[in-house]
Amino acid sequence: MPPMKRFALCHLANIFTLGAVLFASPVSAHNDALQQQSEYEIGVMVKAIDKAITTPQSDSLELIYQYGTDSRYYVMIRGWLVQELAGAQSQLESHRQQDERRQQLEHKVSFLKQAIRRIDLE
Repeated sequence: MPPMKRFALCHLANIFTLGAVLFASPVSAHNDALQQQSEYEIGVMVKAIDKAITTPQSDSLELIYQYGTDSRYYVMIRGWLVQELAGAQSQLESHRQQDERRQQLEHKVSFLKQAIRRIDLE
């Protein structure tokens, strides 16, 4: 192959490579930003649900309902609630004394059952 033709082909290949990198970079950066935003939103959701389960407030059932009825997260949230319920029931069964701790466990079991029912009914 003549040197000039080889130079032209190499130059052309470099241009295509540079073009591919330049055009792919904004798309890749945009996809990375979307991925990071999605991960952040999931983190916010997990923290909110954890707080709702750990220290139930008047709006906790509604918060769990809002996230739990989203088909993207239903299985994860329901599984989480079921595991929390199993743990609370186990503690309740082993706690024989009629005291404040038992009342807290009874309240937690009741709350978790309500939360599961709420997202299952949707």
